[in-house]
Amino acid sequence: MQFGSILKAVGVIIGVLAAFLLIPAVYSFFAGTDDFPAFLIAIGVSSVVAALLFMVPKSKSSLKTGDSYALVTFGWLSASLFGSIPYYVSGYIPSFTDSFFESVSGFTTTGASVLTNIEALPPAVLLWRSLTQWMGGMGIIVFALAIIPYLNIGGMGIFQAEVPGPTAEKLTPRIQDTAKILWIVYLIFTVILIGLLWLAGMSLFDAVNHSLTTMSTGGFSTNNSSIAGFHSPVIEWIITAFMILAGINFALHYHFMFRGFNYRVYSQDSELRFYFIIIVLSLVAICTSILIKQGGDFLDVLRNAGFTIASILTTTGFGTADYEFWPVFGQFILLLLMLMGGCAGSTSGGIKAVRFMLVIKYMYVEMLKLIHPNLIRTVKIKDAVVDREVLANILSFIFVYTAVMIFSILLVSIETNDMVTALGSVVACLSNIGPGFGTVGPTDNYAHLGDFTKWVLSLDMVMGRLEILTVLILFLPQTWKK
Repeated sequence: MQFGSILKAVGVIIGVLAAFLLIPAVYSFFAGTDDFPAFLIAIGVSSVVAALLFMVPKSKSSLKTGDSYALVTFGWLSASLFGSIPYYVSGYIPSFTDSFFESVSGFTTTGASVLTNIEALPPAVLLWRSLTQWMGGMGIIVFALAIIPYLNIGGMGIFQAEVPGPTAEKLTPRIQDTAKILWIVYLIFTVILIGLLWLAGMSLFDAVNHSLTTMSTGGFSTNNSSIAGFHSPVIEWIITAFMILAGINFALHYHFMFRGFNYRVYSQDSELRFYFIIIVLSLVAICTSILIKQGGDFLDVLRNAGFTIASILTTTGFGTADYEFWPVFGQFILLLLMLMGGCAGSTSGGIKAVRFMLVIKYMYVEMLKLIHPNLIRTVKIKDAVVDREVLANILSFIFVYTAVMIFSILLVSIETNDMVTALGSVVACLSNIGPGFGTVGPTDNYAHLGDFTKWVLSLDMVMGRLEILTVLILFLPQTWKK
């Protein structure tokens, strides 16, 4: 294990965090709010620790796979720890457990909150909550990769360990340039959304915050009642569209925006077609069940169902309707969408659409082989044959994901007597969604849960964001052997 290089890189990550902390600190200074000292302390502590770690001598060898996983995990835990300082020191979240939970929820873009009165927070704290999600959406370590290559410790392994999906697409020969491209596309979409929400009637402050948390599929809001608090169908449709865009592989956005605006970039992608098929089928099924069992105005049902499906599938977690009052059929569909998530290479959580698609194709091929034992048939994606090793890895991932989910539910059930809440909170945190079912539903929060449960769910959020294996591999003795 190359501890020198790992600690040096973690120092860079904490330094990046300190730089971002300057944004709410400056805002707080000019606003004259009482949280300014908390941000100064957070910047000071982060800067000192970052400087000390950066002075650690670099390891002689480049990072191996296990080293990259350790760096990514320690980097995210460090960001969550130092990101919690403003909450704790300011006193707005007086419990360290709750402060850490809120910070982890931000950086992992989960959106699960312990705050019971969000509107009572000063603007700078609200801005910091949104910034943590925006940093975590594309990845604070991917952002830091623009600096880390200069340390000469390797980058592709780190990139693969953090970017969600079965494989990480390298857009350029240099991983540093790939990181820059992804962040540029991310920034462009965020700026466009800020303008649209502002024109639609949001204040500039609200537009900035909700753009940061929409493109990151995070779901933190400046309102207690989330997007429903704006009472604007136009705003809801705009955010619905951008949640769906954020759930698409950002490599496709790059190819479209910087290589001739060719729509075939999207139309020829099989995962994206599957993603939209799921959205349409879910929308038809849920709208039909609501209209048959509960009635209502068709356009209102369509808007609320469309917004909720986009929010849950992309693991954003915004709310305009309490889906726990929907028919059970619709709630069960939402539970399946929670598990699936958006596309690989997006800011969404969950298992990812491409994995679901490939498993369905694999099951179809295996059933055909039962009927025709001599049949030669392969699983393909984008006209390329999917290697059986990739399929085996996907099946292994889904098994591990399910095992971690079941084990976490058992742990959460120690303090939680409600089975629906235990299931809903674990699925919501492991898939980085935020709102779940039971007492952590779309109109509730996580404040009432016990400290032990919050630590379990915090770990679930990190594992979900880093796709589980990145964290679990650190528990293997072989990882730490030379």
